[in-house]
Parts: sequence; C-alpha cells; structure tokens
Amino acid sequence: MKTSQGGKQFAQPRKLDHFLITTMQRDAAGRLMPDAALMARLKPEGGKITEIPVRLLYDDIDLNFPTRFASYRGTRCWCSGDGEVAHRLTGENGKYQEVTCPCERVDPLYAAPDKCKILGTLQVLIEGVDRIGGVWKYRTTSWNTVNAILSSLALVKTVTGGPLAGIPLHLVLSPKTVTVPTTGQSMLVYVVSLEFRGTESQLAELGYDIARKRMEHRIKMEQIEAEARARLLPPQQEPLQEQEETAQEFYPEWVEGGPPPSVPDLGASPVQEDTKSKGNGKKGKKAKTREQRPCHYHPDRPVTWQDEAGMPRCEGCEPPSIPEGDSDAATDLATAPPPPSGEGQEALSQPKTLF
Repeated sequence: MKTSQGGKQFAQPRKLDHFLITTMQRDAAGRLMPDAALMARLKPEGGKITEIPVRLLYDDIDLNFPTRFASYRGTRCWCSGDGEVAHRLTGENGKYQEVTCPCERVDPLYAAPDKCKILGTLQVLIEGVDRIGGVWKYRTTSWNTVNAILSSLALVKTVTGGPLAGIPLHLVLSPKTVTVPTTGQSMLVYVVSLEFRGTESQLAELGYDIARKRMEHRIKMEQIEAEARARLLPPQQEPLQEQEETAQEFYPEWVEGGPPPSVPDLGASPVQEDTKSKGNGKKGKKAKTREQRPCHYHPDRPVTWQDEAGMPRCEGCEPPSIPEGDSDAATDLATAPPPPSGEGQEALSQPKTLF
C-alpha cells in the first residue's frame, strides 16, 4: 500500500511477467474483469500467457500504434505533445494552449509528480475470437516497449512491401535487462514486441498476396486509413472515461490524491504568433515562433544547444551523467489495478468499439 498526496492509501499497479485480457465489464471496485474464457483458450498448460496471436487493422504504423508524450493530473490529460508542439490545459475555461515540446518533465531526472511519459496505445484483433465489432487495446509508458513495437512494425512493413493489416503476428512479452538512468543499476524488465512466425520469404510472399487480393477486390486501404485518421483523437480529446482509465493505470497517485497542487511550468513557453511586416510593406504570413527557454541546469545562462532528449543546454554546460538505458525502466510493466485475486497482470483490455 502507498499513501497519496491526499493522505489516502491505495494499491500501486504492479509490474508483471504475463498478460491479462479483460472484458468491458467492471467489478464492484470499478476494475475491468478478466476474460476468463479467452484467457483459458490462450494460456499454455500449467503456464502464463506471454504471447497472444493478433492481427492489425491498418497498414499505417501510426494508426495501429499512436504514440505521444503525455502528462496527467487527476483523471484528466493535462498536457500532450508530439515532440514539437504540445497542448496544455491552462485552467482558463478548460482550454488547451500550445506550448513547446518536449519540456523538462520528460527528463529522466525530473522527480515531480507531473512527470511526462511516452504513451503508446496498440490496437489489435485477437486471432481466433469469433466476434467482430471492437478491438483490444494495449497501453504502455515504457520506452523499451514503445521502441520495440515501433521497430517490429517498421521491419514487418519493409519486408511485406507495405501491408500490415491482416498479417498474422504474435504479441510477445519477454524479459530484458536494462540500466536505470537515475541510479545506473541494472534491473530486469519485461518488454512487449510484435513477431512474425516464419521466414523472411514467407512474410514477403504473404504481403504480396494481400496486396494482390486488395487489387482484385478493389479495396482501397488509403481511403480506409484516411477515414480512421480523421477519427483518431489525441489524449486530451479522448472521452473522460478513457482519460480516467489511463490516469488510474499510469498515474495512480494523482488520481487517488484528488486535485493536484499547482506546479510551475518550469520554462515551457507558449507558442506565439509573429505577424511582423516583410520588406515590401505588406503584412507577412503568420509564423509560429517560440520563446527562448533558460538552460535546464543553469537557468541564468542563455541556451546554445539541445541534448538528445530536447533539453535546453548552455555553452560549456556539463549536465549530470545519465547512464544509457531506459528512461522509464521502473514502469516497464505498469498495469491497471490488480484483479480481485490480488495477482497483478499485464492488462490487454477491450474497451469501446473502434467504429
């Protein structure tokens, strides 16, 4: 048990070594209930579910696995960005304001509760399930898992020549030793990736067959993906229930503690409009410019460069040494609150229908 900012005790989400597939039903405590029938079908005899046969819906990697930087306060997405521009809740009429991205909150050494994390949501169909109308979602804030899934999707797409939708894949959970950036110590985490069971030539042939059948049946994947992309919402525009589920899974201390205290913006600057006239005297085109932020480690010095994490640095800046490894290693298997049995598991939930 852990004590929140509001003085309440709550159970922390657990880091686990196997998957849990849930239904859309909830128990008396509001937790999603396991899909016992489906798990019994997938679970190996006497073992745990560490791989799930799945298929993807789209060829576009970003539609199958959208990723963004996100920071939550309470049960709301407070800030969400794409690595260049973020939308942050200002508190003025519940509106979001554009700010620079990333900011100091993504730094591995940032210790305040409103730490920004990478958030990825994989959408899949589970092979062998004889009902269509919704998708299963797997959320993660692990750098290792996000990189592994993106790399898997890019490799499969390259070998097939483009198709991803309909390719039989396996969602696999496997152990990996990483270095914790803040301590330099090694630790064992479990990373999720996608795998194709077969040879490179078999995968290439499968991609060719899918492309040929689409041409025969005049299936235009580009049009399907354009419609899906129009419906894709960033975290701050998701329904409040979805935002609450994400907050409970990856930011439980803020949820249980009630409304968080005010936290300074630490130099994250709003995007401003520059409407100065050009040389011909006519009004120039609006261009977005950003205010200069101070050096992350020396606020009194001007910024001259940025490090790999996008942090502002000054000339001659010597930041603390950060060991190579996962910037979020301690949350590699952060999952939804444990099921009634008390045994936490890697959660794969089936929320609302996609269409």
